Amino acid sequence: MLALLLRRRARSLGNTLRRFTRYEWTRNLAFFCAGLGLLYGLHHGFYRLLSYLTAIELIGVLLMWKLTAMMLLMTLSMVTVSSLLTSLTTLYYSHDLCFLMKAPVSLRTVFLDKSLESAFFASWMIGLILAPYVLAVQRVAHLGWSFFAAFVAVLPPFLLLAASFGIGFTLLLLYLFPSSRTRDVVWVFSSLSLSVMYGLVRFAQPERLIRPDALKVVAEYLGFLQAPTAAYLPSWWLARGLQAAARGRWGAYARDAAILWGAALAVYAVLVALAGATYFAGYSGAQEGTLKKRVHSYSRLRVPPLLWKEWVTFLRDVKNWSQMLLIGGLVFVYLFSIRRLPLDSPDLRSLIAFLNVGTAGFVIAALGLRFTFPSVSLEGKAWWILRCAPLDVSQVMRQKFAFSAVPTLAVTLVLGLMTNQILDADHFTACLSLGALLSVALVVCAMGIGFGALFPRFSVENIHQIESSLGGFVYMAASLFYIMLTLAILAWPMQMHFSQRFGRAAWDWRVAAFAVAAWLALNGVALALPWTLGRKSLENHE
Repeated sequence: MLALLLRRRARSLGNTLRRFTRYEWTRNLAFFCAGLGLLYGLHHGFYRLLSYLTAIELIGVLLMWKLTAMMLLMTLSMVTVSSLLTSLTTLYYSHDLCFLMKAPVSLRTVFLDKSLESAFFASWMIGLILAPYVLAVQRVAHLGWSFFAAFVAVLPPFLLLAASFGIGFTLLLLYLFPSSRTRDVVWVFSSLSLSVMYGLVRFAQPERLIRPDALKVVAEYLGFLQAPTAAYLPSWWLARGLQAAARGRWGAYARDAAILWGAALAVYAVLVALAGATYFAGYSGAQEGTLKKRVHSYSRLRVPPLLWKEWVTFLRDVKNWSQMLLIGGLVFVYLFSIRRLPLDSPDLRSLIAFLNVGTAGFVIAALGLRFTFPSVSLEGKAWWILRCAPLDVSQVMRQKFAFSAVPTLAVTLVLGLMTNQILDADHFTACLSLGALLSVALVVCAMGIGFGALFPRFSVENIHQIESSLGGFVYMAASLFYIMLTLAILAWPMQMHFSQRFGRAAWDWRVAAFAVAAWLALNGVALALPWTLGRKSLENHE
């Protein structure tokens, strides 16, 4: 029966491909080429890093393999957490489960189908990122293609083992606590664990290991570099096998490959057996609904109805709470990284404070892609309720902009004020960078609403399909282009400011006036064009 379900997936994929229009083929080809470019960029970055590490005398090769073991350990943990979150949705809340649970197939067959789907979607992207790194190791160590083939042969059981850990934890958790609220708790704690892990990795300051003035510290840890990294976990088995393949010890590699494959099949077999006794109980409990008391009404709080609707919708989805934890961790680590920059000159600190407009602007655009851009599409089928109400499209877009602008400005103020405080930038640079960041936040937020209205997707199942769509790509590209032009325009007054500080030349007010006019024109176009096009698109949407 599993073959029948897999054949169903193959037919569904074939039907989807056959229905593609020329535009969709072109769009997907563009995304494919962009993905290849990203993988090549990762490969180039890994190659530069590993080339630098291996050039260090005595410990260069040890550092490379230690980094490989640490990267595989991080991959193991990321796939485990990702499979935990993915399996919660796939195993218990997928839209086709209502059909599968009533079909004449066994419960274990349904679990096999959905667990393999969970393992694939939880690991394919993370596993794909390992390929550029392994190719970089192959180039740096001057290994043949047999080394990469050895990696490909042991990657599937490694990813399956990592995913099985997360799926098994989900099975037990929903069996012991069969409630829809369990999913909410898992979302929050998983995001909290990711934030803590990200912070711990950054606070460890791994850049100290490759700084020339810290080589004496690294030499003291020579024994640590030669020791196994989590010897009882699959990540070390894979690292040890790759190291054996690199040295031509194929017997040792075959032993580690057999351990990985055997462990993966054994753990997955135990998982299937466990599912026979626990899966249906967890599935049944996860379908229950919950009732919530309405504490306040928008009339009592004097909040506009649409704004109140956005607020209630946001609070209902616990994934938004978990995302707030990740944002808090991201902001904290960002400020910590700024604090650790080796900057001694006041002028250099002011320059970094100005360039912070670009880096912080990228963070703001990424937040807009997650929260602001999908806000129109997340109305789903309820969009027609808004269209039937005595409201125009402009009013709906304004309320969504107002709801998104407040938290975006709050994050922007934290990034701008704290960065200027940490860097101790001069007064002119601090005011210019903070004003530019606030304008970037407002414009990028308006662009998110405009492009979200221009590329609405009301029939998607989850928000990730909206973010990864053509509209999301266009929004990010336009946002980054706008931020780049903002930096280019504001570079003129910054250049005159530094020239005056160094006593070279006074301000040229004609250039300053031109820069102000160009900046106002850029912001006007960036605000008006996506907004107008998006409004017209929604008004004509059928």
